Amino acid sequence: MDRKRLDQVRTAMAAAGLDALVCRLPENVLLLSGHWPLIGWSFLLFPREGSPLIVVPHCDEREAREELWEADSESFIFGVLTGGNPYEDIARALKARIAGKGYRRVGFEGNFECVAPPWNAAEPAIPAAATRGLLEAVIGSDYLVDATDFLNAQRARKTPLEQAKLRTANEIAALGLQAFREKAAVGVSGIDLVAHVEHTIVTRGPGHNGARRVRAFAQVSTGATETVIAYRPMVISTPRPMESGDLAVLEMAVVADGFWSDRTRAAVAGQPSGEQKRAFEAVRRAQEAAIEAIRPGVTAAEVDAAARGVIHAAGYDDEAFLHVTGHGLGLRYHEPTPLICPGGETVLEEGMVHTVEPGLYVPGMGGIRLEENVIVTATGCEVMGPCDKGLECAS
Repeated sequence: MDRKRLDQVRTAMAAAGLDALVCRLPENVLLLSGHWPLIGWSFLLFPREGSPLIVVPHCDEREAREELWEADSESFIFGVLTGGNPYEDIARALKARIAGKGYRRVGFEGNFECVAPPWNAAEPAIPAAATRGLLEAVIGSDYLVDATDFLNAQRARKTPLEQAKLRTANEIAALGLQAFREKAAVGVSGIDLVAHVEHTIVTRGPGHNGARRVRAFAQVSTGATETVIAYRPMVISTPRPMESGDLAVLEMAVVADGFWSDRTRAAVAGQPSGEQKRAFEAVRRAQEAAIEAIRPGVTAAEVDAAARGVIHAAGYDDEAFLHVTGHGLGLRYHEPTPLICPGGETVLEEGMVHTVEPGLYVPGMGGIRLEENVIVTATGCEVMGPCDKGLECAS
């Protein structure tokens, strides 16, 4: 049980005047209960005082029983012929639990526009009009409070237990990064690399530090034309075999029991050119400068400036390094705090977790990015799941 997380949230609820929270997003259910839903139909009532209640579809019941910290659990039939209307079943359970409690302010997930999927990533369910209608019927519209900012604020600093989970996700991710470097070679395609990396993660990840449910989302761009646009938040991996001198950029998310890592590596098939070596060295030194700058009390803008200054000194401008230096992560692939960018006003605090990912994208040469995940410590930062980041392939 993450007692520190539960105590911190309840203390913050008291300060915010919240009597309870109702969450259905898997990332927030996990935050407050320890259970990472298999599908997005689990509803958690988390009161400031008293025991939480989680209402789960019967197909999640076994995993919920194994993972829950302290919440009482009720289930409803879902996904089979004998099931009823899930909203009615959920409303009935919540209403019975709330009856007589006199809640005046209940927080809900009113403005999460970007969400993490449940274990079944192919079909996440999100709070929308139907969920809002359910909550209004059970709680009353006058008593509902949008708790999006409140929840994001709680998630900005990770507890020791959450940090341990993130170390595990990053150690598993390192297996995929190494597999990428070992496989990248002349004649290998981006799709080949994706398949090899994901196979490595899903076969070797489960069991690592007790991880149970592990999944990888790998994307690989290859060649100058594709890697020069690898700054985009998505890559379409292609079947074209790499030729000698082609760059390959791996962008990879790994989720282990609901905790996410976000890592990137670059490699060259065959021998890298002088220009590729120069750009890679600038990116590597920029990342090291940013990591060296991280500590409590430093602003996000200062960390960004440390990386960007190295890039500029190497002769590249912001047209070549056109994205942020980092972003928060943990219970989602990308979290809003802290955002490591020019003008970023967030002051880093111990326990914050974020990426450090400078990159260069040069027409004719291609793109290079290196990405690590760090925990802000009392005196600096910890790089999770460290592994080799050379430009030349290991094969």
